[in-house]
This record gives sequence, structure tokens and C-alpha cells, in this order.
Amino acid sequence: MEYIAIVDLGSQYTHLIHKRLTYIGVESILTSEFDERVYNAKAVIVSGSPLSALRDDIKEIEENINKIVSFGKPLLGICFGHQLISLMSGGKMVNKAEYGRTKIYLKGTNEILKGLDDIEEVWMSHGDCVIDPGEAEVNAISERGCISAIRLPNKIVYGVQFHPEVSHTRKGSQILMNFAKISGFLINEISMKERVSNYYAEELNSIRTVYKGGKVVSAVSGGIDSTVATYMVMKAIGYNNVIPVLIDHGLFRENEVDESIKNLKKAGINPIYINASEDFIARLEGIESCEERRKIIGELFAEKLNKIIMDEKASYLIQGTTYPDLIESGKTKHSQKIKSHHNVGGIPKWFNVQLIEPLKGLYKDEIRELGNILGIPKEILSRHPFPGPGLAVRVIGKFTSEKLNLLRKADKIVSDELKSKGIYNELWQSVVSISESWVGVKGDEREEGYIINIRLITSNDGMTADYYLPRNDVVDEISRRITNEVKKITAVSFITSTKPPATIEPC
Repeated sequence: MEYIAIVDLGSQYTHLIHKRLTYIGVESILTSEFDERVYNAKAVIVSGSPLSALRDDIKEIEENINKIVSFGKPLLGICFGHQLISLMSGGKMVNKAEYGRTKIYLKGTNEILKGLDDIEEVWMSHGDCVIDPGEAEVNAISERGCISAIRLPNKIVYGVQFHPEVSHTRKGSQILMNFAKISGFLINEISMKERVSNYYAEELNSIRTVYKGGKVVSAVSGGIDSTVATYMVMKAIGYNNVIPVLIDHGLFRENEVDESIKNLKKAGINPIYINASEDFIARLEGIESCEERRKIIGELFAEKLNKIIMDEKASYLIQGTTYPDLIESGKTKHSQKIKSHHNVGGIPKWFNVQLIEPLKGLYKDEIRELGNILGIPKEILSRHPFPGPGLAVRVIGKFTSEKLNLLRKADKIVSDELKSKGIYNELWQSVVSISESWVGVKGDEREEGYIINIRLITSNDGMTADYYLPRNDVVDEISRRITNEVKKITAVSFITSTKPPATIEPC
């Protein structure tokens, strides 16, 4: 089999390279090591990384890249990989960051940039900047003066500082397609429906192979991930073998539990309901660290689920873990932990029940497509992503019941306004959080209250995101309603940062 080897050096986006290549019909493998699979590949892509090319402990990586180049293999360095190729060519770098939406200006000729305009919009995420390419040819420069694309003379070796694999780089797929063609691969584009249908068929077989009989417990919330995961396993092993459970941790949005149960029943999932809100909120009261809150919630969730598993004599637990969950939780060799996800880093070590994670190779856009294929109700599929720890990770600073209740009211106003103005379905997510403090004046009296922060974003898969600002009249209406209708809120802000540098959730 001919394939492209993708060397994962810890970028948050590396798996997206594999995803993009899959959609153009090119085989690829993902590895964190420069092993035989890399040297046997037809071409190699070296990913971005949290490492810096200015450090002294990357010699082994440099040696391996040099070896690949000496073999004459086609090579594409992305971000960190681009920087290494530049340094190995005698170039120079400085600490200079570029994040999010950036313009680049093309110059000269470069086969992998074929089909791009003279000025292109790309997505950056780096802290070091190439200012001298050494012997390499310069093929693009960013608006901030960083060398953004290079080619080694007389070699099939390229580097790009930006990330062609993310959806916010407008012609990123074209760049990867160009590299695949140069490397001798035939292009055979497939649709998302075809890709997801193939994944579904394979995963059904995988579930049936893992499952050895007995009951399977599934923690459902009414969200896309847990619903699709549960439905998949039910399809694979039979509805009667799956016990869905909705644990109310008291951190849902207003009216969300009732709506979730109603929508789950539409999907053929009738969950056992457990109200544990008092237990969760009592344990969270006064906790400032979001990571500590995640661990507390994960521990208590495990306790509640473990009781059900013991009572039902179940042997498995279904989780709606997605690939971004694994990435942000630092589960690959060179990656850093951005935050623990409830179904990755929040599970305590003592909880050793066997997991079934049918969505761990998919992104949210693909899970929505899978939900469409399975006939999941649109009320679930159109719902914005919501974190497992709920509103607990949208309370900034010390967690208190008061802040939670105020946040819940403000969140409802934002959601209602977005829906009434026809904006809700245009967005990937609306994240409302609460922080302190801002001095206000209400009724001619001083009031020191809280700030409501609103982050509206657009995205395809949640790996990168752009902010969205509504019309001025919508901003004004949301702000006035919150400050008038929710006590102790003295300011409303709209967050206008992309991802990167900001994550989607505040903490």
C-alpha cells in the first residue's frame, strides 16, 4: 500500500491532516515516531508542535528530517516542520507570534501553492517566526513579515508556516491535494456522507467484536455526542442490552433536562433519571480551579455511574468521546494538555469498567452527519455543543451557587434572543460565562456586580473558530435585557478572539 506518513509532533491539528487526505482519497498513517513506517512511506508530512525550533532538545527530530530529505522523499513541513526546514537550510528565526486569521502574499513559483491567489487568507498558530530562509526559496510572506511558505531548490521539500489542514485556511485542502499529486498519488475525492457511512459500518463491527455479552450503561445528556454514541451501540448489540442514564448534576441550562429527556425519547432512548444536583453543587462550592472542578465532577459522575453498573451487573460504559477531546486532553506523545475533558481526563483511575467509545475517530461535523444518517431528531442535531461539566466551566473565579443561578438566567436570555433573531442556527456555539467584578450604578446607587461574557463563534469542527458579532441592535437588546432582568449583573461583554489563541470554553 502506498501512503503518506504524517509525523505527529504534538500539534492540536495533526489529525486534521489525516482527515483532509481521507476526503481526497489518499491513504495516510499517523505516527508520533520516526519509525520504519515513515521511511517506507511514499511521502512525509511533519506537523506543527508545542515545541520551539529554537530549543536545544530537538536534534533527534532534525536528524530524522535530514534523513528523509537525503532519501529524496517528498516532504511537507507544517508550522514547526516549516521552521525546522528553514533552520536546516541555514535560516534564522525570532520569537514573534501569529494567531488566527492572517493574510499571506505569494511570490515566485511553488507547486503546492498552485491554484491560490496572490493574496490568501490562512490560519496561523505559532510563537516563532522565520525571518531568513537560508538556502530555501521564499514563496509567501505574511502581513506581519514572517516567511510563510518555502521550497528547497532542486528538492520536493516544502514548508508552510500556516495550517492548511484547518477549515479556516480557505484553500488548505487545495494545498494538501497539490502535495499529494506532486508525490504521485491519484486524487479520488469522497463526500462526508460516504466517509461517515464507511466509518459507521466499520465501527459497528468493532463494537460487536469488543462486546462479549451483558448490560452496557450509557451516560446521556441529550447532546449530540452521547445521543449518537448510545444509538450506535444500541444498533450494534440490541436496544435491550443498553441502559441509558441521565444524571442531573445541576449544571445544565434552564429547562434543559426536561427538553433533553423529551428529545431522547424521540430518538428511541428512554433514560433512567437521577437527580444528583445537590451532591455536585455542594462539592463544587468555593472551588476556583476549573481543572479541579472537572476532576470533582468526573469523580462524582463515576461514583453515580458505578452504583448503576454494580446494580445492573453491567460490564461496559458508553462514552461520546470525540477526537478533539483526546487531542485537547494531551493524549498524544508530543501534545500538551489544554484542558481535561470529562470523558478523557476527568475519569478517575479506580473506575476501570471497559469503555466503548464509538465516536473517538470523528469530529463534531462528522458526528452531525452520522446523526443525520441514523435519523436522530433535528432538535438534538441542531443543538450547540455543551461541555460535559456544564455551566461549572463557565463560572470564572470562585464557583458559587449564586453565580451559577445568575449565569443560567443570562444564558437563557442569550439563547432566546439568538433564536428569535434567526441567528442561533448560523452559529457553531454560543458560550455565556460569568466573571467578576464590575462597578455599576442602578437606581442612583453603587452596585458591585458580575460581568456576563458572551462568545459567539462559527466553526466546522471546533478545532479552529472565528468569532461572530451580531448587528448592533441585537447586541444592544441582549445587553439591556441581561442588565435589566438579571440582578447583580452590571456589565455585558462580547468576546472577539479567534481559536487560537483563545479556546472555545473560558476555562
